[in-house]
Amino acid sequence: MSRLGLMKAARIKAVHAACRAAGIDADTRRDLQLAVTGKASLSDMTLGEVSQVLDRLNGRGSPADEWKFVFRLAAERQSYGKKIYRLAQRVGALQTPPAEIASKAYIEGVTRQMRGTDQPLEFCDCDQLYKVIQALEVYLKRHGG
Repeated sequence: MSRLGLMKAARIKAVHAACRAAGIDADTRRDLQLAVTGKASLSDMTLGEVSQVLDRLNGRGSPADEWKFVFRLAAERQSYGKKIYRLAQRVGALQTPPAEIASKAYIEGVTRQMRGTDQPLEFCDCDQLYKVIQALEVYLKRHGG
């Protein structure tokens, strides 16, 4: 096994240990993983994503921290970014368990499914951000938000 593979395996064990210590069952852990990374399975995640889950379990890093880029966008894209941020808050409220805000990875996953693009939000132009907003509004209508 490669060095990265060993590091990932160690972090996965740490996630399971943190869940046991906090009394978190497997279903709740999967919901948390989905909220943080957009993936329900630890084995499908990258090392960085597993680390994000572990950080959240250990109380480091708030969900809003990953959205700070919105306020550093160029002026013409900032209003779109803020709208996506507000929609992410509504999506987070629909998650089980409800979250303060959906993770950036989860929102990018929703838009990837609906639009077929892998572009990170911070690199989208105005037209792409508008299409992300449309996709999220459709998602919220479909899911009762």
